[in-house]
Amino acid sequence: MFNKIIKILIFLSISYTMTLQEAFNNAVSYENYDKYLLLDPNTIYTGGLGIYEGDIYINCQGATIDLQEGNGIWIYGDVEYPSSLHIEYCTITNGSYYGLSFGGLAVGNIINCNLINTNFGLKLFDVSEVFVTNSIFANNLTYGIGVYGDDTTLETSYSLLWDNLEADCMENCPG
Repeated sequence: MFNKIIKILIFLSISYTMTLQEAFNNAVSYENYDKYLLLDPNTIYTGGLGIYEGDIYINCQGATIDLQEGNGIWIYGDVEYPSSLHIEYCTITNGSYYGLSFGGLAVGNIINCNLINTNFGLKLFDVSEVFVTNSIFANNLTYGIGVYGDDTTLETSYSLLWDNLEADCMENCPG
């Protein structure tokens, strides 16, 4: 009987996996958000996600997003299709290109996130506007944060950039 209880407890403590795209597809709207994702901290979410319209909220509650050496999460907005992402309490890892990328007129808030072991932790293009608070960018192959363009806005506070291979940050990449 005791062995059966131990086996059940071990089974319950094992992390589950689900694609981030599946979680996004199943998300509903809430308050001002078109998609409101409240992720399970006991689940490892795999793969990236493309956001090209709408206001999106992702609260990982400590869950990990494993990009499995693919693209990360990209957000692109324009005048006709504005896009924003509010993301918090996430660990995003193992991306070949980036953890998060904002382009066009996209707006973002990154709060209490870890972007580790990607090529770029965060990439910003065009006239995107991103606010980063209390986040860690570490062990990325190129930069923790790369800013491309003169009109991009990035505000950071209480964040750590550490042990990124080329440099922690670079403005007006690659120039």
